[in-house]
Amino acid sequence: MTKKNQHQKTKHLAVWVVLAAVFIFVALAGLVFGVYRFNSNNRFLTAAEKAIPFPALYIKGTGFVSIGEIKEDNRAIKKFYESQDFDKVGMRVDFGTEQGEKRLKVTEKGIINKLVENKVVVALAEKRGIRISDAMVDQQVNASIDQFGNRQNLMSDLARLYGWSLDDFKQKVVKPELYADKLAEVYASEIDVSKQEEKINSVLSRVATKKEDFAKVAAEVSEGESAKNGGDLGWSTESQLVPEISEKAFAMLVGEVSPVIKSSLGFHIIKLEEKKAEDGENMVHIRQIFVKTVTFGDWLLEQMKKYSVAVFLQDYQWNANTARVEFRDKAMQDFENNLDVNSQGDPSVFF
Repeated sequence: MTKKNQHQKTKHLAVWVVLAAVFIFVALAGLVFGVYRFNSNNRFLTAAEKAIPFPALYIKGTGFVSIGEIKEDNRAIKKFYESQDFDKVGMRVDFGTEQGEKRLKVTEKGIINKLVENKVVVALAEKRGIRISDAMVDQQVNASIDQFGNRQNLMSDLARLYGWSLDDFKQKVVKPELYADKLAEVYASEIDVSKQEEKINSVLSRVATKKEDFAKVAAEVSEGESAKNGGDLGWSTESQLVPEISEKAFAMLVGEVSPVIKSSLGFHIIKLEEKKAEDGENMVHIRQIFVKTVTFGDWLLEQMKKYSVAVFLQDYQWNANTARVEFRDKAMQDFENNLDVNSQGDPSVFF
């Protein structure tokens, strides 16, 4: 081969390399544009989102949330609601209409915020030496299997209702919940509630011997909404009360005042006003004096405000004041704020 021919061949090869590079660049640019600009069910884009973890958000210090996992979770929620027979209760699910698509978008926003929260919970937990192993997850799942009869029933229900495998359930639900539970336990041991405890004990000394009217003291010092009504919580079933209060209230005598009760919300003193059975269910009418402590949810929200979050999705933005993703579009914000009006009987709004 002559030098001239070799030079021409090299030149042609270089041209093809450049053309191939340009083609690949254009294809990738088109793929990225499609993924970020279109909320599409296109099979090619869906496959690309599964194969490539395109970032939807970046939480500094915790990592990325991908577009693929957001859409995957949203599809699971959509499948769940569409697999239910709500016609029997006069309700329906229809995500195919314009209003339905907007309601599904609101659901997607909730999923994004939950995924961000899960990332922060894991980061906060691991800073405190908490690690959730696969063995711990398996143990938790095995303990839950009895509720479904057997493993096969659980797997069948997951596939039918959500399109999930058992491993999906472990990673999407069980593991995040275990991290949150363990972090809440550590938080509960760290929080200083001495001032609140001192306050509730001083109140107990005023009402325990009934030397002061319970309703009057509740109106004066209770920190709950019920203080406006002298601490009156009205009638409640066992399941409608905080477990710690429920356990005590249904064991009390009418007119009795409880000792201090500690719950995840704070400290309570309750007075049993009345008892009755209605439609075969026991009910109690109680008043309470409530002294609030900083809950795990309150604390977690304050921790989340410390994290810097970058959002790469065109429909959303990060609100550092609320530590939540919100819609950029004012019309969608208004739609969400009036979701009960815009629900059209869609149960996905309420459950």
